[in-house]
Amino acid sequence: MYPDASPGITLELTSAQFRELGYKAIDLIADNLDRLQNRLEPARRAVPPELREQLLTQVLPQRGTDPGELIEFVERNILRYPRGNINPRFFAWVNSPAAPISIIGELLAAGMNSSVAGGDQASTYLEHAVLDWLKEIMGFPKDSGALLVSGGSMATLIGLAVMRYVKAQTRHMRGNGMQQESAPMIVYVSTEGHSCITKAVELLGIGHNYLRKIPIDSDFRMDVPRLEQQIKTDRRAGLHPVCVAASAGTVNTGAIDPLDRIADLCHQENLWFHVDAAYGGVGILAEQVKQWFTGIERADSLGIDPHKWMYIPVECGCAIVRDKQAMRDTFSVVPPYLRDDRQLPWFSEFGPQQTRGFRALKLWLAIKHIGLEGYRRLITRDINLAERLREKIRSRSDFELAAAGPLSITCFRYAPSDSADLGAVNRSILEIVQNKGDVYLTSTELNGEFVLRANIMNFRTTEPDLDFLLDTIAQAGQRVLAFGAQAS
Repeated sequence: MYPDASPGITLELTSAQFRELGYKAIDLIADNLDRLQNRLEPARRAVPPELREQLLTQVLPQRGTDPGELIEFVERNILRYPRGNINPRFFAWVNSPAAPISIIGELLAAGMNSSVAGGDQASTYLEHAVLDWLKEIMGFPKDSGALLVSGGSMATLIGLAVMRYVKAQTRHMRGNGMQQESAPMIVYVSTEGHSCITKAVELLGIGHNYLRKIPIDSDFRMDVPRLEQQIKTDRRAGLHPVCVAASAGTVNTGAIDPLDRIADLCHQENLWFHVDAAYGGVGILAEQVKQWFTGIERADSLGIDPHKWMYIPVECGCAIVRDKQAMRDTFSVVPPYLRDDRQLPWFSEFGPQQTRGFRALKLWLAIKHIGLEGYRRLITRDINLAERLREKIRSRSDFELAAAGPLSITCFRYAPSDSADLGAVNRSILEIVQNKGDVYLTSTELNGEFVLRANIMNFRTTEPDLDFLLDTIAQAGQRVLAFGAQAS
């Protein structure tokens, strides 16, 4: 049942009332963290059909409700049914848990309710500081442009918007849009590139028909010779190649495109070099994979997501553009003669948002609390756990490795010798495992084959959780082989 509406509710709370509610909320979060650490919660709990219907069909309240009853409703009906990514046995999407200190940062930022478009406020200066830190991590110069955004999709949109402004043939992109371009712009991405690239070229008026999806090599990386050939083909056809969007960690396999070779080709062909590093970018901090990122520092634009491998609550992404002036010219509606460069320019001049949340506080708190060395150890640990998972898969006769890294994603199949249709078997296994919810993982397709996919980017995950994952899958597999379609 929903809490009953009560008369006499006012917007203001006394300090005592606010403390009571706040302490209750903190207790709920702390209790949940304790259950996670002690493996007392399933990886994911499905929302019951009756609750789903109840949540979807709520009637607009005509009267106010007691705040304490509302918190109790949230405790019973919302907190029990999360996405699951904060659980140590969640191996599904590229979603990490939040560092506890950054949860507190989210609360404090909400209390300030700053709109960080710019101006003389502490939140503005704090964002400039953390942006400089992120640029340093990724090897970009301090005078690059940068902006905290919602995530990788917005970072990609911003990077490619600056690209479109810079590469326009008419030089009047903001006035004319794409209307007077003498030839269609062409953007290149691998077949493993993220869908946000497609969405960006559509929103920018380039169109997905002019997005070339380049084949991959045996390691699921962009095939650079095929890329080079496609650029030549498009030039001969009278088209206008403008950009290569490479991946520094695909969400399917964790593959990293040959960034240095792509940077060389972009320089040779006068193309914009964008890198989607939303998931994998900060993997550059881990020594065992650092060499894979050579060339990322040469990108013209870059997107990373601190709300992924830096353990920050969503939303927190970052767009970095090497040419700060071009970034400003792409978005600013302040005439150049009115720009006062004696003060820090407003963030609203560097992206589409005017009203912007105070994302920097939770990020600043986490970076200060964990430190660069702490991040190196945590990210290295996740990658090492992924390698341990691959070793366990290789050592078992009932499993088969399909793709191995180099980051935190592993693709594999349950593959006992007496099974003919591995695709059907693994589909049934996935349904059983997801419905039960003790562990949670997803699937993908590689070279046309259905495979299971496990991602490790959780500081709570331990090696016994890996054994639990494989044992759970094997038990489901035995059930499928014994009972067939009825098993799921």
